[in-house]
Amino acid sequence: MTVFSKQTLQSLIQTQQSPCVSIYLPTHELGRETRQDPIRLKNQITEAEKLLGEKGLNEKQSQDFLKPAVDLLEDNNFWQHQSVGLALFITSDQFRYYRVPVAFEPMTMVSDQFYTQPLVPLVSDDGQFYILAASQNKVALYQATRHSVQSVELGNTPLSLAVALRYDDPEESLQSHTGTRLGSGASSSHRQIFSGQGGGKDSENTDILRFFQLVSDGVEKALGGQTAPLVFVGVDFLFPIYQQANKYPYLMEQAVAFQPDQLSPEEIRDRAVKIVESHFTARRKQALEQYGSLKDKNQATDNLEQILSAAHDGQVDTLIVAAGAQKWGRFDASARKATYDADDAEPTADSEELLGMAVSLATATDAQVYVSDRDDIPQGADAIATLRYPILKTDPVSA
Repeated sequence: MTVFSKQTLQSLIQTQQSPCVSIYLPTHELGRETRQDPIRLKNQITEAEKLLGEKGLNEKQSQDFLKPAVDLLEDNNFWQHQSVGLALFITSDQFRYYRVPVAFEPMTMVSDQFYTQPLVPLVSDDGQFYILAASQNKVALYQATRHSVQSVELGNTPLSLAVALRYDDPEESLQSHTGTRLGSGASSSHRQIFSGQGGGKDSENTDILRFFQLVSDGVEKALGGQTAPLVFVGVDFLFPIYQQANKYPYLMEQAVAFQPDQLSPEEIRDRAVKIVESHFTARRKQALEQYGSLKDKNQATDNLEQILSAAHDGQVDTLIVAAGAQKWGRFDASARKATYDADDAEPTADSEELLGMAVSLATATDAQVYVSDRDDIPQGADAIATLRYPILKTDPVSA
């Protein structure tokens, strides 16, 4: 699996044409439930056909439009390589799908842009983290949440010390001791420091350091642009060596001191999540405290119209949205005016999901976005935001 990046999310957000179909469903890696996954997709395709009909497409046009998704229904190889969530995005000229470690509720949206709110946890610092399980014999990188874990490919990175030793050019570095440890921003070129021969504990640690430098290069390449924390899992003496080699800026200062080779990915995740829980709790608490302190300064709001206007202008610094919340209506960006459908009414053909729109706009301007339990949000609001500068008193506010 490759990592779903913020750049990928932004490319989805930037797609604006009519119609855009977004489909989400839970999937399964193993067990009998895997047989139900194609049925779940078929049900969502049926819903998409209905929604496309409401947009003016006839039956044949809808079927042709959705054919890339329909073709997956009979693709056995596709269904044998799933994570816990599947997201599909379709326009008249593109089809994308992503297997991700987030268990989605089944959902289909048809609009003038893709619905991306369920993907936000994958690029925010709230709930997602990475794990590097490392020993001298085996290295594995995982993307995880509190409830899921899946492997991340490390490309050509050597995954054991024995393999890493063979990377060295015997003509140039069999007996080389000239390498020096590089800092976190240094180049990885010309870093041969393997001893290539017996030399006691110092020589062994030098070999491990070089091995971990190669691993760190692979981690940095795999996680480029990510900001989620990375937890090291390995025996005590290896962590300080990896800290020397590390170039990923979000490596946690505390590690899981345990031999990971005999643990399943789920067991590794369960140990690592204890390290990151305090990190996530502190980040959410800080965001909520900041909201409280800025509200009186007119630099925070729980008014969705103001949030949409601010997000449109790149004014949102932090956005917190209630998990599962939806608010349908329309937003006129030029007039900075939102109108809302009745909560008990079915969305009309021109309705848009406004909380998802706020998430998309905020993410596109590098705001920090969290999805949180509604109970944790002041006054049980659908969304709250802190702003980069105060709201002008002349800004419109809906009742």
